[in-house]
Amino acid sequence: MSTARLLLLALATALLSACASTSIRNSWMDPADTAGPPKKLAVFVAVTDDKVRRMAEDLTARSLPPEVGAVPAYTLALDPAMPEDALRERLAPLGFDAALVSRLVSDDTTEQYVPPQTQFMPDPLFVGLRPYHHSFYAYYPVAYTYTTPGYTATTRHVVVDTVLYRLPAGKPVWSALTESVNPESSVQLVEELIDTLGEALREQGLLPARK
Repeated sequence: MSTARLLLLALATALLSACASTSIRNSWMDPADTAGPPKKLAVFVAVTDDKVRRMAEDLTARSLPPEVGAVPAYTLALDPAMPEDALRERLAPLGFDAALVSRLVSDDTTEQYVPPQTQFMPDPLFVGLRPYHHSFYAYYPVAYTYTTPGYTATTRHVVVDTVLYRLPAGKPVWSALTESVNPESSVQLVEELIDTLGEALREQGLLPARK
């Protein structure tokens, strides 16, 4: 394979691996809610993998300002299948006034085949315009041509639903649906969600402003 092809493939691989990003598809806030940032917040991450759940709850709780008193829900030994009344009875005596719940909605991977493409580029040694640059028919024969091989581009989409509830009533006051594209790992996904959702919560006055 030529040097040009190898460089092009390396560039394409780098671009694909660098395009991980998280954005908010849509969000909602209760306009009647004026309570401001929580004073003691329970952080729930609803995923089936317990190791991922603990990691995500720990990272989220540590990223939040001390003023909101964030506590990973797994440390409270709460059964995910616990009825609402029982959950309220467990959280209320502990002084929690809010709960942040993130739920995995979907994790899908799509593949798209990109066919081979023939490219051409100018002679890298020319200086200034030569007469044949003014005509495609004169220019094409002196251009360097190369063909990029076909490849399959894989794209992963992870959709997460996050809701902030006021306790003990359990009333939702804010929610956001996020989409993450091509996260390289669970840790990267959680960190991007923390940054994206944290900024959105600050904008709504639901987290203290950065100091």
